[in-house]
Amino acid sequence: MIEKQTIKALFLLMLCPFFGAAQQQTQLLSFEDALHIMTEQNPALLRVKQEIKQKEYEVKAKRGMHLPQVSVSAQAISMSDALHVDLTEVRDAITPVYSALGNYGVFSGVPNPGNPGTVLPDDVSTAVVRQQLLDAEQTIMAGEWDKMIQEKNFAAVTANVMWPIYAGGKIRGANDAADVEVKMSQEELRNTEGALLTELVSRYYGLALAVQVRELRQQILEGMENHYSDAQKLFDNGMIAKVELLHATVSRNEAERELKMAERNIEIIQAGLAATLASDSLTQVVPVSNLFMNKELTDLSYWIQKAKINNPQLKQIEGKRELVEIKHGIEKKEYLPTIAMMGTYNMVDKNLSPYMPNWLVGVGMKWTVFNGMARKNDIKASETMQNQVDFAEQKAHNDLEAYLTKLYQELQMQIEQRTELETTLDLSEEYLRSTQTAFNEGLATSTAVVDAFTKVAQVKTLSLKVLYEYDVALACFMQTAGAPEEYIDFCSGENVITGSIK
Repeated sequence: MIEKQTIKALFLLMLCPFFGAAQQQTQLLSFEDALHIMTEQNPALLRVKQEIKQKEYEVKAKRGMHLPQVSVSAQAISMSDALHVDLTEVRDAITPVYSALGNYGVFSGVPNPGNPGTVLPDDVSTAVVRQQLLDAEQTIMAGEWDKMIQEKNFAAVTANVMWPIYAGGKIRGANDAADVEVKMSQEELRNTEGALLTELVSRYYGLALAVQVRELRQQILEGMENHYSDAQKLFDNGMIAKVELLHATVSRNEAERELKMAERNIEIIQAGLAATLASDSLTQVVPVSNLFMNKELTDLSYWIQKAKINNPQLKQIEGKRELVEIKHGIEKKEYLPTIAMMGTYNMVDKNLSPYMPNWLVGVGMKWTVFNGMARKNDIKASETMQNQVDFAEQKAHNDLEAYLTKLYQELQMQIEQRTELETTLDLSEEYLRSTQTAFNEGLATSTAVVDAFTKVAQVKTLSLKVLYEYDVALACFMQTAGAPEEYIDFCSGENVITGSIK
């Protein structure tokens, strides 16, 4: 196996012509560094992080529902007519009584103010009472019996307070729901991180694969050029027919075409990786982490159990269950009344009726006794939602176990393929050496040599693709198991086998 530092130097040497021609900046980047950059810069992750902040602020907003609400309101009103009370009819009804009694009434028993305990004579008592009645009549006649209550135009600025004392559990339910939504957003972040991990693995190791394939195509081209040179010499010496030389020429040209395709493929994957990293597309990433494979994996049962606890999608379903249960509880409490304290204080006014109080406080209650069976049907609807979540959770568990089993078997299959391909590669390389020797001695055709080269290239390419498919499948597996953060642990260590062009 090639050492890591040697691999870095090899990557730089073989990519210098490619990147230097485009005059673009290159950046050595390990997979761990790429993961860090993606976590810090990818807009999909940044969006979900902002969503979490939004939910956290919404939780704080819901907490405020327990506190009193204080507001200031201003009103400027113009009415078609002023408000007044006309009591002239009452005045007209009582003044005749005062006039009659003040002129013709006879009274006695009026207390003598100069001699307590005695009364005034009847004629004096009558005169005193009549005078009082006549004075009262004048006062009544002089009074304002058409009273202005509120002028036509007026304005007021008031401070208002509303404090819910009891809301039938709806405020607490709203707060609980907000807390659950924060947890669901956090699980959405974990789910997005897992999906982007798979995307990063696909593109980063896809680029590593593409670079290895390009190097392999370069080796094949060099081999075809050497084969063409040998065929030309043999043809010149009359040892092979022209058709053999033509076949060697075609094979060399085909190798050149495949090399150019490999170089274009690198450019395509570079663009995808730059999008995942949200980095400058002018900076060409040079992957320094090798394709890898683990020698063995922990038993499937361990990962299934881990997934049932940590899988973010299952966590989100659990969050939906909690939301449905909260909603069901709120629907039941719709039968309860709502009680709140309230208060108003008149801060500033103009032309406001003097009969209006400067402040008032009170307690109010609202209790909906009947609302057309809506509450009953809402409760039944929330019960059906609970059943929906139950079935969704059951299916999610079944699908999760089936998908994990599929991925696990694919990983095991790729481990087995790599072992088998190592043996096949040794045999195909030995066959190539034998065929080249036979061709140089005139005992084999150009077709046989090209076929041997092609077989070696196919086996090497397949060996690299097996590693790449393993790396991508492992990322999907770790995402499904709810442990994408553990992927880095599988990239190095004694349990890891790395692969590159020999």
